Amino acid sequence: APSSKPSNLRKPYLQIAIFGVEANARDATASMTAKGLSASMSKLTLNNKPFWRVIVGPAATAADMSAMRKTVTAAGFADAYAVKN
Repeated sequence: APSSKPSNLRKPYLQIAIFGVEANARDATASMTAKGLSASMSKLTLNNKPFWRVIVGPAATAADMSAMRKTVTAAGFADAYAVKN
């Protein structure tokens, strides 16, 4: 039976990339959204330099994660990996 929880995965998000240019992160976020995925970006600072992290998800099931990964990989983000958020 399907889970009533939003996700049964320990790491239901895919981090697709970390960008050093905010416009590139915005473009990637918009691209993922246009492909039907829920995408978000967040700013972080490392060594006094700004970076923008882009994630998609959450996936509710392993099958959803697999489908999400296929979409992300087809868009050119083959090194995306699962994260908690």
